[in-house]
Amino acid sequence: MSDTAHKRLLSIIALLVIFSTTSIPLGLLQIGIWANMFDEFYEETKSITLSAEWTLDGLHRCSGCELVNELGSDSKEAISKINTFSFETKLAHDPGIKIIVPRTQFIGKNYFPLEYVVSRIDFVETPPPQA
Repeated sequence: MSDTAHKRLLSIIALLVIFSTTSIPLGLLQIGIWANMFDEFYEETKSITLSAEWTLDGLHRCSGCELVNELGSDSKEAISKINTFSFETKLAHDPGIKIIVPRTQFIGKNYFPLEYVVSRIDFVETPPPQA
């Protein structure tokens, strides 16, 4: 397999992983359901503004909206059950352990001696406003 084909395959796999682990499919499903609802409401009312209002107000929910709501709540519960590494280890909770970050040291001179720094403020008189 050539190098470009290998990179392309890895890119496709990475995109599929990103797509499947995020809520993008759920968002796309919701947009499709809204489009279907808008179409149905437009057939009933023949009004674009009323159809858009009914679609997005949350009072006229369809079975697709309930499905998205259930899938969304399931994913939120799954995310809330995930424990991170810091909560699983006792190292992060031990108050006796002190983390010391050493002071950084620069190699060479990275400053200007004060004798070479010139600071001067010139006061300029502003003329009176012209009428």
